[in-house]
Amino acid sequence: MKKIISLAIIFATIVLVSCEDDFEPLLTATFEAEEFAFDFEGGSETFELESNESWSINDLPDWIFVKVKDNGPTTRSTTYVKGKKEITIVVLKNEEYASREAELVFSSLSRKKIKVLIQQAQKPQLLGYWILSEGYAGQNNTELAWYDIAKGVLIKNQFLASNGTKLGDTGNDLQIYGSKMYCVVTGPGMGAAATEGTNYIEVINPANGKSIKRIPFTDAKGAAAKPRNIVFEDGKGYISSYSNEVVRLDTATLTLDAFATLSGTLAEGLAINDGKIYVCNSGHGADNKISVVDIDKMQEVKVITTAKNPTSIVSTAKGELFFNTNYPDYKLYKLTTEPENIEEIKNISASSLTFTNNSVYTCSFSWTTYKGYSDRYNLTTNKATPLNLDLKSHGIRLLMEYKIGAINDVDDIFISGMGDDIIIYDTITKEIKHTFNTGIPNGSGVVAYFKR
Repeated sequence: MKKIISLAIIFATIVLVSCEDDFEPLLTATFEAEEFAFDFEGGSETFELESNESWSINDLPDWIFVKVKDNGPTTRSTTYVKGKKEITIVVLKNEEYASREAELVFSSLSRKKIKVLIQQAQKPQLLGYWILSEGYAGQNNTELAWYDIAKGVLIKNQFLASNGTKLGDTGNDLQIYGSKMYCVVTGPGMGAAATEGTNYIEVINPANGKSIKRIPFTDAKGAAAKPRNIVFEDGKGYISSYSNEVVRLDTATLTLDAFATLSGTLAEGLAINDGKIYVCNSGHGADNKISVVDIDKMQEVKVITTAKNPTSIVSTAKGELFFNTNYPDYKLYKLTTEPENIEEIKNISASSLTFTNNSVYTCSFSWTTYKGYSDRYNLTTNKATPLNLDLKSHGIRLLMEYKIGAINDVDDIFISGMGDDIIIYDTITKEIKHTFNTGIPNGSGVVAYFKR
């Protein structure tokens, strides 16, 4: 009997050893990258991790969290049981002006490892503002000024200084997209007639103000045309034109590559909303249409009748836009696309408008009362309140409000006057942050430039 028991024990031991010899540890994840890169805003990455034995995570800095499904977030070594798990790496916003990185290590009980390098960009540091002054039509005095934040100094006539040539006549818009700045130079004269060589898109390096390329602006037939405003989406710029077109600019090749014909005349402001471009046809006060252009087909698909002289337009949410009419009635309207409806927003005088932080901001100047007006229309409360700008304490007796615009990547807007004054207004603190005197009238654009 003892012999049989001994043989059984020996057999069981052999089977157990054999099973242990057959065991192969498993630790796999459903990603192939050896690193995850995040911008300064942070973000998350989710994947699956599978193991046939328990595993753990190394100690991590407090700006990285690892969430394991059915478990709470962790930043310290914790052991997890075998099986398939959903893993989410969460990286918090970087508030420092320095990039950072850390190594995330998944380790199994038998010391198999998966290593991932987590990299995050620094918080962008605001270096200054590029300020476009339109000048007077026909005087060829459009210019750029640069405000250096660190030095607190405004440097005027920077395009001429950097390029040895003038920027042009009637610089109507200035925007930044990617690593390039785009200045829309309409050219001299008030009507649609264009003079070859005076109408173009000036592409500028915002790091130094040097021209990258001057793109002659034309209509679909190749004739000189007057550009007015530009918006961007998915690597393309869309430009309104006095040739009654929307013209598409490829930002990679810096060429004009498509043209959409409009039913209206003298196109001004434009905005992108839900795959469509909405274009104001002002006709210098004679037209009353907003053209709707399919952004993929570059074809006008609809025309919306409005009050006369629609001029500026902004997109605020899917299926929702706001536009204004200019002289003689400076009014603000809300356009809803589904179902189509236009509603006047009462008690606001708007010769120019912009949108940021869930509010539409407007400005105008009355030649009757000789007073300026700047308002905020809150889209949550549907109420308008004046900005109550304390201009006199900043040395501005009369601004004569000309244009208002949002500034990229900050909570600020600019308001310019018909003279050479421009203010930067903080929409969070509700205070004037900067005032500039550029020496050239009719400020028409401000771009913030960051070290990234």
